[in-house]
This record gives sequence, structure tokens and C-alpha cells, in this order.
Amino acid sequence: YQRRVHGEFRPPARVQKGHLASLTVHKMPSRYPTVEILEIKPDSLTFVLTKTCTSVANALRRAIIAEVPTIAIDNVQITSNTSVLNDEFLSHRLGLIPLVSSKVHQLQYNRDCSCERHCEYCAVELTLNVRCTDQTRDVTSRDLISSDPDVVPVDSTNLDGQHDAIMIVKLGRGQEVNLTCIAKKGVGKEHAKWSPACVVTYQFEPDITLNPYSMDELSETQKREFVASCPTEVFRFDEQKQKVEIENAGKCTFCNECVIKAEDLNRPNLVTVEQKTNRFKFTVETTGALRPEQVVLSALNILKEKMQIIEAHLRHEEASWADPSFGAPMDWQGQPPPASYD
Repeated sequence: YQRRVHGEFRPPARVQKGHLASLTVHKMPSRYPTVEILEIKPDSLTFVLTKTCTSVANALRRAIIAEVPTIAIDNVQITSNTSVLNDEFLSHRLGLIPLVSSKVHQLQYNRDCSCERHCEYCAVELTLNVRCTDQTRDVTSRDLISSDPDVVPVDSTNLDGQHDAIMIVKLGRGQEVNLTCIAKKGVGKEHAKWSPACVVTYQFEPDITLNPYSMDELSETQKREFVASCPTEVFRFDEQKQKVEIENAGKCTFCNECVIKAEDLNRPNLVTVEQKTNRFKFTVETTGALRPEQVVLSALNILKEKMQIIEAHLRHEEASWADPSFGAPMDWQGQPPPASYD
């Protein structure tokens, strides 16, 4: 890029190699992020990330969505398809069926494997061969036969908590589907079918403060109206003490309905709702391919590896500047820099 000085564009500011020692480096204070687990379920995880900043929280969220590898159907070889769905539609539905990926780290990426197309070290084969001999026939994910018993389709969970197979297509009398699927290892940034999570959100932890002096000036009816103004029931009214208390601050969604109600009661300083910028409440819901704690741990390890790579490059650059025999650096156009810059 170029910098603009007094209306003129000039090359970017740069120090000479010999003057590097005169720079002052301000070291950021060390931070030790911590994780507090709030709830763990087979397909979801809720935790609080503290003592860090928004950039780290966002990096963790993006790593969970796009960097954690799973196994998904990537290639479909159709031998016969006389169903109402065309080949492309059927292949797309098969690709979005999540597969149990507990052994994903034992597989190689297909692009890194030495085989010509695919083999047992980089892929898993699933076959589907169903013919309808009755009036109708539901073809589900349970009809997929895997060559690896550890890599099978994930069952869905209905509203009653029962595990159901995922519907693929409905066949009529005489219709059939005969195909072979090749499942490979991949990550979500290549295609969404490889993403291990369907929902990854975080929000700032709320910091709610009630003004006791302003609250005492309200009548009982006004206090009850204030409590009822919160749609998530953050506050409660104590019948014995005749006071408004904060029952569950974690339910706050920053809708500011309580603040609006306080203004309607002519008490603008009655309540303050702020955000704790160093505390993040994460909610991770997985597709079932991996357990939620495995997804989070894998994302943390991926971020750690990225930081190690950056550290290695920075140490290399530091050593190159300290070594007088190292050649002069190149500027952004690939040309040696001049003797000095403005």
C-alpha cells in the first residue's frame, strides 16, 4: 500500500536495517484464557470463555465451523436411479448426511494420499441398493451399507427424543436406487457438508445493575410492571422483602426492554445493562459427526498450531534482521528498498 502525506502518495514508511535496534517494542501483557463448562449434552455444549478478547473468541468460532475435519460423502457413482429425484438432487442429499467421524484423524486427505483415486487410507465406501416391491418404500440413511463399521450415518432425533433415520427418497412400486458413495475427509471451508457444527454462537456476558434508591421510589405495582417487562424473566419480585432482584442474569439478550420500561417510569437510572467484554458465552450444536467436546478441543489445537507457525516465521524474520550477512529485504513490489524512505 502507499501512505498519503500532504495530499501526495508516498512509499510506505520503512526503517533501514541498521537502525532496527533503535525501535521500541511494547510487549502486550500475558493473558491466560480459561474455559468454564456450563452444560454438556451428546450434541451440544455450553461454556464460558474468559480472560481474553473478541478476536480470540471469533477465531475459535470460525475454527469450529470451518477448520475441524470430518468425513462426508464426496463422490456418488450411480448405477441405476428410477426414483422421482434426478441424479444431482439425490447426490446432494447424500452429501449432506452427517457421518460418524470418530476415526477422522486416522484418515488422510485424499489430495495427500499416494493412491490414484481413493483407497482405504483416504476414503470409506458406502453402498445403497434398494428396490421397491410394495406400494411405496422409504429409502433412509439406514439403507447405506458402509465398508467401515465405525463410519456410519448419524441418526436424527425427533421431537419425542426418538432416533430416526434420515429420509433420502421415497420409491414407488418397481422403482429402484443402486449407487456407490465415496466418503472422504475434509473441512467446512471447502464445503459445508464437512462442518461438524450446525450452530456456533457466542455472546457477551451481561452486567446488570439495579439502582436501589430509584427502585425504592417505585410502588409495588410499578415494580411488578418492571419485572414483567423482561421477556426472558431476568428479574423477580420478592413478595416478603417487596424488592426487585436479579434472578438469572445469564438469560439477558440485551433487548433493553427493562431500560425502556425504566424510562417510561421516569427513572432513567433505574437499571443499567452493559456487556462484559472479556467473558463470552459459547453455544455449540453439532451435527452428530463428532461429540461437541471433541469439536472444541480440535479447534483449540488447530489455533495452537497456527500460532506456532506464526511464531516460527517471526523468529525467522528476527534472526534474519539480526544477521548482517542476510540479504537486504524486498519491498512489496519485489524490488530492493532504496537507501532510506521519507
